Amino acid sequence: MGEQLGYGMIACGRISAAHIGAAEEYEGVRLVAVADPDQEKARVAADRCAQAPVIYADYRDLLADDAVDVVVIGVPTHMHRDVALDAAAAGKHIYCEKAMAHTLRGAREMMAGRDEHGVKLMIGQSTRFQPQFAMARRVIESGAIGEVYAVNARFTGAANSPDFGATDSWRYQAQSAGNGHIINFGCHYIDTARFLSGHDPVRVSAWIDNFFSEGMIQEDQFAVTARCDGDAVIDIALYSPPAQIYAPSDGYMIFGTEGFIEARQRGQDITVTDADGSEQVEPDDDLLAESTFVRIHRLLCESILNDTAEPVTGEDALVNLEWGLAAYLSGERDEWMDLPLAADYADYAGPQLARSIPATRER
Repeated sequence: MGEQLGYGMIACGRISAAHIGAAEEYEGVRLVAVADPDQEKARVAADRCAQAPVIYADYRDLLADDAVDVVVIGVPTHMHRDVALDAAAAGKHIYCEKAMAHTLRGAREMMAGRDEHGVKLMIGQSTRFQPQFAMARRVIESGAIGEVYAVNARFTGAANSPDFGATDSWRYQAQSAGNGHIINFGCHYIDTARFLSGHDPVRVSAWIDNFFSEGMIQEDQFAVTARCDGDAVIDIALYSPPAQIYAPSDGYMIFGTEGFIEARQRGQDITVTDADGSEQVEPDDDLLAESTFVRIHRLLCESILNDTAEPVTGEDALVNLEWGLAAYLSGERDEWMDLPLAADYADYAGPQLARSIPATRER
C-alpha cells in the first residue's frame, strides 16, 4: 500500500463529510483526529469514520498531535489565514478549503508560511477535478477544438431570503467575513474556467446585485466579464431565484478556433462539436474509477510524498480570489479593474456588513 499519512480535520461543518468519506475510502490516508469547538459536531463527524479519530475541542491541540501529518482546514474563510499559519508552524501539510482567504494579504501570508516551514499548501478548488471538467481539459489538450479563446459559464443558485428559512451557516450571514456568492461559489467557477481555457484574467468588469437575500448575503446575482491574457475572454454569471430551481444547462461552453465543448455542472458526459457535427464523450475510465474527493486527496498525498507541486497551489488560488475582489470593486465603482490589483487593496475584503448590501428590490 505504501506510506499512509495521518489526517486531521479542523472544523466539522458540512464539507467535512466529503473529506472524511475520502479518508475512509482512500487507503493512502488515515483520519486520526478531528477538531471543533462544537463537540457534538465533532462527535457526529468522528462517528462517520471507522478509523476512530481522536476528538479535540481546540484545533491547536490537534496540531500538537504527532500522528497528524496533514490537516484539512474547514473553518470560515476569514479564519483560514490564522489556522493555516498555525498549521504550517507546527510542520503540518495543509489542505485549505476555498476561498483561500478573505484578503490578498492573508493569502500571501499563507504562502509565506508555507515557504518558511517547508510544508505543502493546497487550496480546495475541487470543481476542476470533477470527471466532466477533467475530461473536457483532456479533449482541449488533444487539440480537438483548436485554440481556446473564450469560456462562457452560466449557473443558477438559490437566494437566501429570511422568509424562506435560509440556513444559519456563516457563509450566508451578511455580518460574516465570508463574502457572498462571488467569492463562495464564483471562486470555483473562475478556477474551472481558467483550468479549461489555460488563460488568466487581466481586466474585470462586473454587475452585482441582491434581489432576494437582504440581510443574509451580500449578493445573490452577478455577471462578471474578464479579459484575459492572449486576448481571450471569460464570462461568468450566477442567477439565484428565491426557489431552489437549478437549470439543467448550468455549466461551461468552451469556444475554440475549430470547435467548442459543452460541459455541464450536472452530468458526466460532455458534448464536443466541430465542423463534422456533435459527439457525446464520456470521461475516461480512470476519471470514473474514483470519487472526486478521493482523487483530490490522492493527488495531494502524491505531491507530499514525491515533493512535487500541489494539485492547486496557493499562487493558483490567489488568482481566483483576486478575480472575485476585482469584481466587487468593479461593481462598486462601475468601472473595469486591472489585475493584479494595486497594493492599496491588500486588505480589501469586499462587502461584509449588512449596511453595505444593496436594498432588496420590490417584487
